[in-house]
Amino acid sequence: MMNRWQRLFEGIKTEIKMFIFFSALLTAFRIVFLAVFQSQLASVTMENILTSLWLGFRLSLKTVGSLCLLGFLGGTLVHTFVPKWPSLRIKQVIYSIATVLLTFLFLGRIPFYKIFNSSYNAMLINGKNDDIGAIINTAINEYNALMYIVGAVVLSAALCYFLVRFLAWGTKKYSDYANTEVVCTTLYPKTKKTQWITGIALTVIIGVLGLFFRFGGAFNYTNSINWESAARLSSNLLNETILDDVQALYRVKSIAKRADELEVINLTPQELSEKISAIGGTFNGKDFDGSFTRTITTERLAEQPQSINIVLGESYGLWPFLSEYNEPGAYLVEQGRKYAASPQAMSTQLALAQGTGTMPAINGLLTGMPDTGLYPNYEGESFKQPYGLGIGSVMKKLGYKTVFWYGGFSTWQNVKNFALSQGFDEFHDASEMPSDESNAWGVSDKDMFKAISAYMDQHRGEKILNVIMTTSNHPPYSVNVAKEGYDVNKVKGHLPDTIAETDKQLNEMGHIWYADHVMGEFIASEEKADPSALFVITGDHSERFTFAREVGPNVASTIPIIFYGRGIHKDWLAPNAFGMSIQIIPTLAELAGRPGQTYEAMVPSLFTQEEFVFNHRLYLDKNGKVLEQSANMPQSYGDMIKNMRELAAWRIKHGDSIQ
Repeated sequence: MMNRWQRLFEGIKTEIKMFIFFSALLTAFRIVFLAVFQSQLASVTMENILTSLWLGFRLSLKTVGSLCLLGFLGGTLVHTFVPKWPSLRIKQVIYSIATVLLTFLFLGRIPFYKIFNSSYNAMLINGKNDDIGAIINTAINEYNALMYIVGAVVLSAALCYFLVRFLAWGTKKYSDYANTEVVCTTLYPKTKKTQWITGIALTVIIGVLGLFFRFGGAFNYTNSINWESAARLSSNLLNETILDDVQALYRVKSIAKRADELEVINLTPQELSEKISAIGGTFNGKDFDGSFTRTITTERLAEQPQSINIVLGESYGLWPFLSEYNEPGAYLVEQGRKYAASPQAMSTQLALAQGTGTMPAINGLLTGMPDTGLYPNYEGESFKQPYGLGIGSVMKKLGYKTVFWYGGFSTWQNVKNFALSQGFDEFHDASEMPSDESNAWGVSDKDMFKAISAYMDQHRGEKILNVIMTTSNHPPYSVNVAKEGYDVNKVKGHLPDTIAETDKQLNEMGHIWYADHVMGEFIASEEKADPSALFVITGDHSERFTFAREVGPNVASTIPIIFYGRGIHKDWLAPNAFGMSIQIIPTLAELAGRPGQTYEAMVPSLFTQEEFVFNHRLYLDKNGKVLEQSANMPQSYGDMIKNMRELAAWRIKHGDSIQ
């Protein structure tokens, strides 16, 4: 019968096997992932690809090492001292479960990347309160979720079969030696001295390997690789390839932890004063919102607009407006381009959305504060009194009736209750809008705009702010766009190599065209009925469009912000003006308000060009580059972002009153 040293070494052999297996498996997943999105690799070198795989292998030492440690502790170590312990069987179960999970995560990553241009990220958190039924419906109908699930089941079964056989191959078990005369050939220390030396050596080796794996193939943090330092290449695809799915989930966990830290944020009045002053406010010691009071000094519009309409377009990104996408952009966003080019319009060259989801965009408008990772639409303090910084409160203070229009359903993300608690007088959703074009997410944009126009016809002469959240440019892309007038031949054959010319992609672009087209019809109709009307054209986010080849964040992550209406002058904003979505609020106040009136805003209007702007993960400054927030950005930027997020978190958790 094997002694404990023999059992130990036999067990370690299985851990070596599993290290090889999981390292090979994760590398294979990376190669398959790159093959699926190979069209985005046209501008990268083989050296870059190999670097990505090497860095990925290093990073996965953490994942693989953790799995091997689990098997060692639960199997080998116990078996060393308990001869009858079913070590092999336990490891087969542990490693099989790990294989199944890794396989499902990998196959889930492919459609996730198609949607978000990222492996698992903060959208997993952002979607926790989303409409699960609609998400499942979209996943099945638009992204072939069932096919991926079936594929994951088949592939994981095959991999587990191989793993079990591979693990058992050549491995000695207790039953091989119990009550037999078979001699075990495993080398092991036979004297007390060699046993002590071996024990010490193994302890040192395991400790060194643990440290080496912990830091991703290094022995200190400086030379380590982790999810925050993995983005070392110019290609987003290659950077995301470096992360295995366990490390991507760890990224999500880390982001969630940072948000959780803000859940319990406590700032003294002195700390509040310092932070408010640091971001340009004037601490008044009484209320948070009042510390950001601004006075209108300039009359910009000779006539106050009777109606103001903010069109928050679903996935209405900037890229079709850019010169490099003139084809097909001139057709897809013909209306948006027309209004942006009007002499009575002003717009930003580049702008950042609040986040990569719809609710962060809405939360930004309704609170007037930057994204913190918290969910003010579910916070108790949010419902005690409105955020004075939000669009509803600001525009009501300036004399406007406030109405929120949503093409989806009011139960989604608690949006109705939240809007009505934030200074909105009315909320209207899909249930009130007759439509023949509906899906799991709501009614068509055309039918929503019809409902808004009908409402406005009954309320002419009133000063009204409409915040309009569209839904049609969203999976499952079910509008019959050809019936609505979409000419696919104006897109087909006119696409740059960054956009795939597939039927699916052409249909998706048809929905961009449709959303823009019906928005233009609405603006033209309202402008005719109310010549004083003011319009804001923007998007909730941009990063959902799937490019065939990789593009930078200047293309993938930016939105338009266009102000259009009688009396607006193009030169009010510089040709290279940039901003962020929450600046819409003070800009509207400065346009519609009269000198001497006041409003509250944490950020200045677009008329005051900031040094930089930011959102949940990016920043943009006068250099015109959209970059990831990191330790490499200017310290002053990092300090400003930290102060603003902490202040926003404090306001969300503690309310307006400063004790």
